[in-house]
Amino acid sequence: MTETQLLSNYIPYLHADIFICASVRSHFITDWEAQILNEINIRHCDGLYGKDKFYAGKDYIVRLEDVHELYTFIEICVKKLQCNNTPSLSEKCGFISINSESVVPYSLKDGHIYVPLFYFEGETGNLGHSAVKLENWDLAYLKFCCRVQGIRNELYTSDSCAVTSLEDIKNYFPPDTQFRPYWPANLIDTQLLINPKSTHINPSGVWIRAPLEVPAPESTFPHTLTASAPVMPQ
Repeated sequence: MTETQLLSNYIPYLHADIFICASVRSHFITDWEAQILNEINIRHCDGLYGKDKFYAGKDYIVRLEDVHELYTFIEICVKKLQCNNTPSLSEKCGFISINSESVVPYSLKDGHIYVPLFYFEGETGNLGHSAVKLENWDLAYLKFCCRVQGIRNELYTSDSCAVTSLEDIKNYFPPDTQFRPYWPANLIDTQLLINPKSTHINPSGVWIRAPLEVPAPESTFPHTLTASAPVMPQ
């Protein structure tokens, strides 16, 4: 439902790596959830979400909060890849240019700018003592910037990343060091955006992280509600 009605305008034009940065955790639907979804689709939506029935233990559900976060994430990524805005440190993610000599990705969390600790290892003494872990959606934005910059995958593909605040970093540089927002100017041809004429097709569910749990063997049959069954539990 989410893929066909909400994400269909984006999935064909974004490289799968974008979705890997923010893959949404999913769960197998239960018997009851399969019944409800089939009731909604077949009886109330005239098969809007497809003619196939939903199966317990086969089809997935995701949290509504994660769908909201994913949609926002995708919109920000597309805007940045198209270079449609002027860099600002108030943005959710981007890069910081240090004295126009080096560029570091950042993610904004709770009003604070965080940068990966691995960029400064060996140069900033005891900076590790002030490090924090960036996780979940805050990390997704940082992963996106790392992907744009072409950083080695092994440095940022885990479920958390040690980061430190920009304010802490500044303490290790001379007072006249310039820290400015930055974004590469020519990204319109990046491989992260797929040409509409391309024959490449992202597979269904490219944005989902498959469930870890194993479905129950008996939960592999389609379900529909009978007339006497309650629509909601009493």
